[in-house]
Amino acid sequence: MFPDQLTKALLIPSKGHFVGIDRNNRIFTFVFALFPGLLASGTSVTLVCALTWAVISLVTKRFPFELTRTDKIVASCITFYVLTTLLSVVMHPNASDDKTFLLKMIPFLAVWFVIPRLRVSIAGRLLPFLITGAGIGMIGSLIFSIIQIAFLSARAEGGAGNAAVFGLFTVLFGSISLLNAHSESKTERIIAVAGFACGLLCAFLSGTRSAWLVMPFNFAILFWYLRGQDLPAISRTIKIALAILIVAVLAIAGMKVKERYEALEVDISQLDETPSKVSSLKARLLLWEGGVKAFLQAPLIGHGPQNRMDKVNSALNMPAGKELSFTHVHNGFLNAAVDGGIVGLLGILALLSAPLIAAWRKPSGPGRDIAIAVSLLLVTSYVVTGMFGIMFGHDATDAVFIYLTIVLCWIAGESAYLSVPQVAMQAETDKAVLGKRTS
Repeated sequence: MFPDQLTKALLIPSKGHFVGIDRNNRIFTFVFALFPGLLASGTSVTLVCALTWAVISLVTKRFPFELTRTDKIVASCITFYVLTTLLSVVMHPNASDDKTFLLKMIPFLAVWFVIPRLRVSIAGRLLPFLITGAGIGMIGSLIFSIIQIAFLSARAEGGAGNAAVFGLFTVLFGSISLLNAHSESKTERIIAVAGFACGLLCAFLSGTRSAWLVMPFNFAILFWYLRGQDLPAISRTIKIALAILIVAVLAIAGMKVKERYEALEVDISQLDETPSKVSSLKARLLLWEGGVKAFLQAPLIGHGPQNRMDKVNSALNMPAGKELSFTHVHNGFLNAAVDGGIVGLLGILALLSAPLIAAWRKPSGPGRDIAIAVSLLLVTSYVVTGMFGIMFGHDATDAVFIYLTIVLCWIAGESAYLSVPQVAMQAETDKAVLGKRTS
């Protein structure tokens, strides 16, 4: 049974120094993949725990501090983003908020410490937990979403507490789930397809239009990856199930698209009919206008993230009591430009390049292919949704980007793809291999 295989694969049946580290790596990765749609704050808690544990273990020399050349390049890109943010904060002090933005940078440094910990794990062993966990998490997220839509709100937020963040996570992790479509395990294939469908349904139920724009790009990436794989034959029963899933997705998609399109039509009409009313569309236009003006006032090093909205409202000459109450300008690149000017833009471009570098610099092999697919899904999802909403600066979006980048660094390009049942079958061998490392 698959639950027994999953348990055996996760919990290597033995004690031992490196056995325990590898077991924790597996658990951390699986739990992390479950969280985005169900409890988004759990992703940041998982990352902080992984960072803390890794730092303590490195100090006590429980495993060696080893980074490859690619790891160092990726870590340097992320650190450059951290330094540009710190520079913008220090150059524009604001005692009331400085500490908040400085503390937000700490998780980004996890890349230096968590990668060496993941290197203890045997090649190919963590990826199945990430992909399968993503599928299971999306199935649970759909159940959560249906309850919310039925009883609580018009837009699903899942465990993210924010419909836009939920839309981003569900379209991303739903897509990651489908990477298991070629698995030799029938259960994993079912989870892969169900997770993908549930992720899309959640994205539509969230009403996040920017997440819908991601879908064509992710479809293209998934097609590129899966067309080179040996896909299993599809039985008549599965074909019927897939048809039902497609109809369900299209039906819900049609309703939500119509609903959000009508809302957009109303917002557009209000721009001329009632220009004083600040609708969702009007707010974004004002934020973008104010963001551009604020950037042009300090194009080199910006104003600092702690002064962002004060400068945007000031640039718009908003009267007292009428200021925009948002925390960001609903465009990740413009956000970076207001915060750190051109230097800030370079920082966010370096950050976005990190997962791509981690994937593309690997040697050819199955691991490289899946790493490229995950990196493209990650960056595309963040960039497209980030053009109309938040990209970084939210604890969960930061944590997801960081941990996935760390996992991408860990993946060995030449390592073969393994399913959870195959990892379970390797448990005794893994125990022996890891046991020898303790001697």
